[in-house]
Amino acid sequence: MVINFHVHMMRYQVDWPRELGEFYIKEMFQGDCWHTGKPWRPEDFCVPVERLIKDMDAGKIEKAVVLGVGYMPWNAYEPNSAAYVKSMVDKYPDRLVGFYTGNPTGGYEEAKRLETAVTKYGLRGLKMLPSYNYVALNDRRIWPLYDAAQALKVPVMVHTGWSAMPKGKMLAYDHPLYLEDVMVDFPDLTLVIGHTGFMWAEEVIFFMGKFRNVWGDFAYWAEGIPLWKVAQVWSFAKKMGVMNRFIWGTDYPYVPFTNGLDLFSKVAAYTHKHELEPFITEEDQAGFFGENAARLLGLRESVEVSNGPVTGCP
Repeated sequence: MVINFHVHMMRYQVDWPRELGEFYIKEMFQGDCWHTGKPWRPEDFCVPVERLIKDMDAGKIEKAVVLGVGYMPWNAYEPNSAAYVKSMVDKYPDRLVGFYTGNPTGGYEEAKRLETAVTKYGLRGLKMLPSYNYVALNDRRIWPLYDAAQALKVPVMVHTGWSAMPKGKMLAYDHPLYLEDVMVDFPDLTLVIGHTGFMWAEEVIFFMGKFRNVWGDFAYWAEGIPLWKVAQVWSFAKKMGVMNRFIWGTDYPYVPFTNGLDLFSKVAAYTHKHELEPFITEEDQAGFFGENAARLLGLRESVEVSNGPVTGCP
């Protein structure tokens, strides 16, 4: 089973304003759009669900976790977005898993929306981007949402590592170790560290070694991280016994599926060629591309299959 755990589905001028698209084009997406073959336009960051399914079919991807965005400073947020996500899942129930994307500082009102999204609309998790809203991952204003997700027993994916958005204290606020405060206060929470902290991936590996209900996704790594670095991170993770909690994601539709499918499929061979031990195996890659996410989502029996001991300080 191949599962893309990180797919953004927005609606132009609803939860994706024109001004945000123009900013992305100016700062990050010059040149031609990958899916139109023409220069990027603000609306190109929003694709219909039929296009998503077509791209999934082309990449032989069985399931995708669909998310939104929640950038309050850009008005890129729609409080009833759960209904839109539900409509996509209802149309393709065997292909899509829906997450609610929340306003991290929305407090108890937003926690109630999450509860409705899960209990009424059948969504399976929560996505948040605190740094895009100029707050740190451990800002106590987010606590009602972490608390609600723990009570509802749904995973929370939190953006970490890097952002190009203007204003705000963003890189420091994106440090994944801020999430240690979250796990201390909410020990039963299932947490997905979005992007595995990018440049802080080694810290995330130790963090995952301490908390066995913490996972890491690799969205947007194929666009900026070289193969040698991915291989080092994966080999290190396998040594620490957490490789089986790494999961694949892309950040579609900003980028196509093909980049990640190509890069991550090379890691096993690279570790053998360059004698990076412990070697990554084809089984490890298969777990990364889908089996690990299936366990996380309850599509497979959730058995902790260790691929190495988690070593701690004596």
